[in-house]
Amino acid sequence: MMQNAQPQAQPHAQVQAQARAQRQPQRPDHRGGLVLPHRSIWSLRLPKRRLGCGLLIALAFTLLLALGEQAVATAWAQQLVWWMQALGLPGQFTLPPAGTASLFSLPVPLIDVQLRDVGMLATATHGLAAVVLWALAGWLPDSAKPAAYLLRFALLIHAAAIVYFLCWPARFPHPLSSHIEGGLRQCWSLMLVTPWLHLCTYYLFPFAAWQRVALTAVTLLFLFVLAPLQFASHAALVYLLGAIMMPLLFLLFGVMVPLLGLVALYGWGMSWHDPARSAQEG
Repeated sequence: MMQNAQPQAQPHAQVQAQARAQRQPQRPDHRGGLVLPHRSIWSLRLPKRRLGCGLLIALAFTLLLALGEQAVATAWAQQLVWWMQALGLPGQFTLPPAGTASLFSLPVPLIDVQLRDVGMLATATHGLAAVVLWALAGWLPDSAKPAAYLLRFALLIHAAAIVYFLCWPARFPHPLSSHIEGGLRQCWSLMLVTPWLHLCTYYLFPFAAWQRVALTAVTLLFLFVLAPLQFASHAALVYLLGAIMMPLLFLLFGVMVPLLGLVALYGWGMSWHDPARSAQEG
């Protein structure tokens, strides 16, 4: 039975291939043959209605963000000041002045924590801890090798900071207030970009309009909740361990954290079921 079915399937496949070839534009190659589009392009359909709907959704979210910028800035500032007081961190914490918001320059609070001096003994302790962690990373099992590589990459960044603070401890030019200010504005910029990132990626697929709105809304809510918690934890870590931690926090645990969350939520959204999409793919 299998031997009889195989010759029947081959002509049908050839007919389908010829039909697709007739529908697709053909270009001659350097040998005079025909170059057909890749099979992924055969199924690429971008109806104008879908693109128009996605553009309207992106514009609507951008308008909402522009109208709510002052509210976002006030909420973030209040959360950060509350965390500084709840954690008992010494310093000066001031809310941003009202009415100073502009779309690409979020007003941020002044978070000026009084940091401890990073002495030679504390820097040497960081170096010893980095050496121990580097050695322990080699003892991890093979299944944990990705975590070991990530740990050692973080240790290399921290080792550079240790060398800097050993050689030039008084020349570190970045205060904690500018670290928090830049981080909050990066999160705000990412919130502004998110609807347009989804327009160029998620909105192109045949998901329902409510699913597109839901994914962008959930992503913006995630970024809104994450930002004050992330940088309150940065302030606490820098106060406890010293300014020597700021390069590591900025490079690995700064904007990388919300970006990873955005990618994870996008993957979750791509797994959503949509009857229209299933019918189209079938």
